[in-house]
Amino acid sequence: MLKRILLFVCGILVFLGSAVVICEAYLGIGVLPPAIEINFTGWEIALAFAILAILGLIAMVLAFTTKKEPSSLLIASEYGEVRVSLQTIDSLVHQGAKKIKGIKELKSRIIVRDGSLYIYVKAVLYGDRNIPELTMQLQQLISEHVYSISGINVDEVKVLVENVATDIKAKVS
Repeated sequence: MLKRILLFVCGILVFLGSAVVICEAYLGIGVLPPAIEINFTGWEIALAFAILAILGLIAMVLAFTTKKEPSSLLIASEYGEVRVSLQTIDSLVHQGAKKIKGIKELKSRIIVRDGSLYIYVKAVLYGDRNIPELTMQLQQLISEHVYSISGINVDEVKVLVENVATDIKAKVS
């Protein structure tokens, strides 16, 4: 949200600054430094800043027309529709990961793109386990667990092993 506000404020500043310079070019209100007035004619300055004004307007419009990410997935059944929130999917990912020994910490990010479900997992593993086997097991278990509980097919589970830990306490939440 902060990015949108900053983009909107920048758009306003560019638009207003351009409007002042355009007025100067046509009305001669004395805003521009003399060096600029000598090197360019009024219409050249007005054209350049009109383009900037248009860019400012575009920035203001883009600040509030960005695409909103879906917060749930739709499941159609013979009795109607059911929506499953992405937070629910996230909880299922963590439930599935708790079944695997060798994971110290786990963070997940759920993305829905074009009706497909993508799960990105960052994990800290214990050092006494085979990383390729453990991550493959994690991918398979997450995919199967989410499907068996929610009925939603997971298109892809990507795992990033952030670190390997040596202590024993698990923090999968």
